[in-house]
Amino acid sequence: MKRTSLIVVIALVLLSSCLSPTETPPSTPATVITPVTESTAVPPQQPTTVITPVVGSTDAPPRPPTTVGTPTTSEEQPNEDEIALLDAVNRLPRDQVELARQLGACRPAPAECPYVARTEPLTVQVGERRSFFVTDFSDDTQYEITAELRYAGPIVLMYVEEGVPYNQAALERAARTFENEIYPRTREIFGSEVQPGVDGDNRITILNAVERSRQILGYYSSSDSLPRQVNRYSNEREMFFMNIELMPFDSDTYLDVLAHEFQHMIHQNEQPGSALWLNEGMSQLAEDLNGFQSEGFIPVYLRNTDLQLTGWGFAPGQSGAHYGAAHLFMRYIYAQYAGEEQLRPLIRANAGNNLEAFVALAAPIRPDITHFRQLMADWAVANLINDPRVADGRYTYDTGTELSNLLPAKVRPTSIDNRYSDDIVQFGVDYLALPRNTRTVTFRGDQTVRIAGQMPRGRYAWWSNRSDDSVATLTRSVDLRGVNTATLTFDTWFEIEDDYDYAFVTVSTDGGQTWETLPGRWTTDYDPQGVNYGHGLTGVSGRPEANVEDGLRGRWVTEQMDLTPFAGQEILLRFWSINDQGVHAPGILIDNIAIPEIGFRDDVEAGAGDWEAAGFVRIDGDLPQLWELRLVRTAADGQMSVDVLETDADGVATATLNPGERGVLVVIAVTPHTSERARYEVISE
Repeated sequence: MKRTSLIVVIALVLLSSCLSPTETPPSTPATVITPVTESTAVPPQQPTTVITPVVGSTDAPPRPPTTVGTPTTSEEQPNEDEIALLDAVNRLPRDQVELARQLGACRPAPAECPYVARTEPLTVQVGERRSFFVTDFSDDTQYEITAELRYAGPIVLMYVEEGVPYNQAALERAARTFENEIYPRTREIFGSEVQPGVDGDNRITILNAVERSRQILGYYSSSDSLPRQVNRYSNEREMFFMNIELMPFDSDTYLDVLAHEFQHMIHQNEQPGSALWLNEGMSQLAEDLNGFQSEGFIPVYLRNTDLQLTGWGFAPGQSGAHYGAAHLFMRYIYAQYAGEEQLRPLIRANAGNNLEAFVALAAPIRPDITHFRQLMADWAVANLINDPRVADGRYTYDTGTELSNLLPAKVRPTSIDNRYSDDIVQFGVDYLALPRNTRTVTFRGDQTVRIAGQMPRGRYAWWSNRSDDSVATLTRSVDLRGVNTATLTFDTWFEIEDDYDYAFVTVSTDGGQTWETLPGRWTTDYDPQGVNYGHGLTGVSGRPEANVEDGLRGRWVTEQMDLTPFAGQEILLRFWSINDQGVHAPGILIDNIAIPEIGFRDDVEAGAGDWEAAGFVRIDGDLPQLWELRLVRTAADGQMSVDVLETDADGVATATLNPGERGVLVVIAVTPHTSERARYEVISE
């Protein structure tokens, strides 16, 4: 199951961009996200690459990952320059109107495809009825309901689904609380929603209805801010959906969810390409700063910190922990560095994708922090000790801010034996309590990690890169004037969020003004969200019945597409990768591109050639595995200290403990641009 909005959910629903955990919540719900929609989920009960900017073919098998701690040859060994090169390659912003003009429903008449549905404010009257599209999160489909306008204020329009019982006085109180308290407070801290927006009106529509799956508390979907010519399921309003069946108007939960979803709406205007994890962390901080502070999903994360802070997992049951991680990290940033004043600048700096924006925020206070991974390690230690007396006070949430009790409980380390091995996700954390009487501890970790789930078929392949709400393209001209038939073949591996994100292969005969998607063996025309522009690749390569969240990995497959309709012409050939606003998977690899009829063959080994890459990058398949290690020492008298351990060229680090000292080794894998796991071993003597 997937997602399509920034959502506040009540069950563990994995929404493409927004997820929702399915556990019993504590007093206040947290929020869950879906790609272009945002929703809020109720939290569970708490227990007390070589890159060069393309000709040939090779059948060389994929290279296996290296063994833990085993050095690779200098020819094979990637270096940090590869990471820097990837850092410098940005995917393009996803302009859905422009995509509709080039690829979608507006292609026949692009000039008639507007950015807004109307330019004058809405003329509405209490008592009027209109239809709305609503997402059924049990199967990620859309259905229509009719709702009646029950309140029209200066800031919000409150609609209620026909036939749903409610209290009018409580509705009006909730509307005025939002208008007078939550709306100005959230805008003051995070910025402004788009005004006037797609409907020509500054007011926000709030649709109060019953969601069929009974899993969602509320959601915000940026698709509703599009004209219907662009997305046929758009409600053409800046709006939220609120599940009135699960939240009465007079409950704190109702107002809490409004604060959460309103931050998402603001975030979409301030930084449309923001990473999901940052967006969710900001929305949960919005709950705190509006007076609805609760533990939310934080205890879920603290029970399993081997979770990628900078990503969002697909596995069922993971969404709650992701909410907890994002929430806790933003609480730490708020307490140590940002306060209220620096949250909006972080959003505008696209900090979720540009991690060094956090470094720029911290540097004036702690100039020793030069990489995001160091800042994350400080946060990880704070979750273990939360003590302002250790070092310079960086390992705590207790900094005297307006919000208190930001860390509801400390993380519990795992006790290990003298020899311990494990694997860990990037930007996840393992806390290892060393055996008593340990005098020397040795860490040995992987030196490389794959960028995606497979290596190139030869040495190099094109990779789509990855980020939310973004587009990557790979384009070249092809001369078919000398042939009557033509066929495109290429090898591909992909893991793409099902039904929300797609890759396309397209042809343009008008110089790139418009593009026609090509059908192939592995493409689909199924379009439940209105974002498949014809024939798209989505899901897991070689496994057409599998979803990304099933955990099955993609296989290399050979795709074939007919170019005969374009024979006798010069054309542009383009590969696309288009991700929506929410969760994204590793993306697509492309190798061994060929059009046999014209003698064209490109195994991606010789360079970029005539390909023009925007967001796509030519990679050799792996990156250096980076580690952040912290040894937290506790002396016999209870005094604590924190040592930074650095790995050598072989991925090894060693430390000596003093007699009577106890140690906890904090292990963090910190290679960006990948969500593949890394292995390590710890030896205590």
